[in-house]
Amino acid sequence: MNYRGRGTIVSPMQAIRFEQPGKVNLVEVADPAPSPGWARIRTKAAAICMTDFELLRGRHAVDYPLTPGHEYCGVVDKVGAPEDEKWLGRRVVADNEITCLKCGFCRRGEWRRCPEYRQIGFGPPGGYAEYVLVPVQNLHVLPGTISFEQGSLLEPLGVGTAVASIAGTRLGSTAIILGMGPIGLNCLAVLKASGARRILCLDQRPKRLVLAKSWGAAEVAENPESLKRLANSLHPEGTDVVIEASGYHALVSLGIELTRFGGTMVLAGFCKHEALPFEPDVVQGPNRRLLGAGNNSGFIEPAANAAGDGILRTEGMITHWYKLEDYHQAFSEDQVAAQDYIKGVFVF
Repeated sequence: MNYRGRGTIVSPMQAIRFEQPGKVNLVEVADPAPSPGWARIRTKAAAICMTDFELLRGRHAVDYPLTPGHEYCGVVDKVGAPEDEKWLGRRVVADNEITCLKCGFCRRGEWRRCPEYRQIGFGPPGGYAEYVLVPVQNLHVLPGTISFEQGSLLEPLGVGTAVASIAGTRLGSTAIILGMGPIGLNCLAVLKASGARRILCLDQRPKRLVLAKSWGAAEVAENPESLKRLANSLHPEGTDVVIEASGYHALVSLGIELTRFGGTMVLAGFCKHEALPFEPDVVQGPNRRLLGAGNNSGFIEPAANAAGDGILRTEGMITHWYKLEDYHQAFSEDQVAAQDYIKGVFVF
């Protein structure tokens, strides 16, 4: 069901809960109350990430039951301390990291290495609920120029921003993106805005490729052989930046092959903790850089600023809208495998 609308907040609140791998329910729980230093967001939109499907499949080490959802935005309706009342009524998006802010890792900005690190939606209750609690220091103002739906996409847009930064993308860089799901599309948007040229995109789903072309891809391909021909024609000296955004093992080897001497390949897709045969010489000999981009913090705010100024807008990837009570359909394997599916969003 595609749905656009606004729900009615009731007490107790409704929340989606993953009871255990393979089992999801809509439950009623008490409205959460923020402690000092925390704020409560009344959720307005929460986008569905493929990582949450991996949680439901039992492929991440988390404690069940849990309420997932790490791509969300809304309005602050309660705070835990008087000094934070300035946030009341403000449209916001939030970082998900919960850390001590005191250790050496936190002082260096390496929040995900903090001994006390937790992530909203992977333990602390996430955004698939009518309210979500977040630390006040995690809040960012949601620009008034963008919708709540776009606001729910700022977290994955931040991922695209981080990937482009890690890759060292410069004005005039040539690029290839392998896999045009939401992460690949976000990478495309950021690479294009960063001045990359002759961007080539690979995916098996035509709808994603049509969207990629409309967002500035120079050419698109549905299979590796077609992509190789395009790369030989448009990147005759090899490709400066290759981003693997699908998590599909065969594409890792393809990406390394297409990366030029001294070029960079970034692994942005989740490979499901599976082993991959690897020949180090294909990286070492041609001085290729092979980099990971799986844990990056601090990129939601620049993504929000860029979206607010109209530099980056990604709501065009949303193909399905849901209410919380549509949870069975939203997390259906058939739904996510559909040819027309790119991104689903819960709207409140």
